[in-house]
Amino acid sequence: MNDGMTYALALMGAGFGIGLIVLLNIAMGWTRLRLDTEDKARRFLKRDVMGFEAGDEQALTTDRCGFICLEAGGERLGLVLARGDNAVVRALRAGDVRRVDRQGATLTIALYDYTFPRVVLELGRDGQSQAWAERVETFVRAPKRALKEEARHAESA
Repeated sequence: MNDGMTYALALMGAGFGIGLIVLLNIAMGWTRLRLDTEDKARRFLKRDVMGFEAGDEQALTTDRCGFICLEAGGERLGLVLARGDNAVVRALRAGDVRRVDRQGATLTIALYDYTFPRVVLELGRDGQSQAWAERVETFVRAPKRALKEEARHAESA
C-alpha cells in the first residue's frame, strides 16, 4: 500500500471512532445545557464565583445559551455561557474587558482572558444590546487590573 492510501484509511478510522464516541454519548443521555431561566444562570454564578450576588440588570440570550448581569453593587459583570453540558462562568472586574462592540442586537465582548478571549451574546433587541454595550463600556474604560496590581506591588516594595 502507498502512503496516501494508508493516510486515508487512518483518517477514516479516526473519523469512525470519533463518530462512535459521539453516538455513545448521545445514547447515554448527553444533552446540551440550556439556561432556561435567569435563576438557573444565577445558580451557576453563585456556585462558581464566591460572593457574587446578581443585581437587577440581567439578560438571557435568545438561544438560551448565554447570560449577562451586573453584580448588585455594580463592581463586577457576571457572564454565564453554556458550553456542552456545563457552563463557562466569569465574573469580570473593571479592566478585564478589552472592548465591546454592538451590531444590532448582537453584543461582542473582547476580554483580556486568553482562555476565553471573546464572548458573543445575541440579546434579541437592539435597545437591550445598546443598554448593555453602555454598561460594559464602563468596564473597558477602567485601567487593566494587572497594571493596578503591579502598581500596588511596586508601592509596597
